[in-house]
Amino acid sequence: MPEDENGLRVGGWVPPYSDPRTGGSPATRPALPRGGQRPALGPGQGSPPHSIRHLFILAAAAALGCAATALVALNTGGETPAPVAQQSAASQQDWPAFPLEPEETIPLLPKPSPSQSYSPAVTPVATRVSSASPTAKPAAVPTSPTAGAARPTAPPPVALTAGATAGLELVDQPGHRVRHRNFAGRVDPISAASSDGDRADSRFVIRTGRAASNCFSFESVNFPGYYLRHRDFRIELTRAEQSKLFDEDSTFCAESIRNGAALTLRSHNYPSRHIAVNGERLVIAESGAAAFRPQPPL
Repeated sequence: MPEDENGLRVGGWVPPYSDPRTGGSPATRPALPRGGQRPALGPGQGSPPHSIRHLFILAAAAALGCAATALVALNTGGETPAPVAQQSAASQQDWPAFPLEPEETIPLLPKPSPSQSYSPAVTPVATRVSSASPTAKPAAVPTSPTAGAARPTAPPPVALTAGATAGLELVDQPGHRVRHRNFAGRVDPISAASSDGDRADSRFVIRTGRAASNCFSFESVNFPGYYLRHRDFRIELTRAEQSKLFDEDSTFCAESIRNGAALTLRSHNYPSRHIAVNGERLVIAESGAAAFRPQPPL
């Protein structure tokens, strides 16, 4: 660039020049030769430092960034973008609403026992149930009309009680009772409508067996001291005698039959014979034992 005669560069001022080799005071820079060529530089007089170049590059990059920002602002019309949270909320309002359906339910397989080998069974996956379908109701379990009802208890087995007054009714002939008539043992129909004599003949006091305490003897109510006994295998009403034979003939052992619903009377001194009915008379026989049921006296 041309300079004037005083060492000033045209278009600007040049700082004083000092020779670093001599360390002298600042001096005016030597004038360029008239030919317009710069003289050769000596040591230490190179090109400008590189930092000046870097400053120019950074300034150019900043100018480009400002230009890009201005261009973006012009394209958006100067509006400030909404925050991200508001944008996501606004976008969610435009989403279409879908009906929510229950998730699939997968049945759990049973946990295998540690002492047994376990092989999982193939179980179909439960299908998805639509919310519009009606809810399935469990099937009603039919109940028996007798379910929960107490079962009827079986009646206690019939038995004879020593000291009680009772009548002996035939199980196979209801209404027929043991009685004595003319001192003979027999069976006749006796009811509350019968005569006083007939009803009195059918009453007996049950005594402990005269020959065995686990058996029984039958004393007449209207003829106290008279007992039923067998003689010549027939049943008679006889006055008590102080003899072993009378005690054994008037002793009978009760045996339960028909699941406790009836009993038979076995002769104490003839164990193979029981009281039986022969026509209307009472006898002791080896077959055809009569079934009796104790009843309240009439």
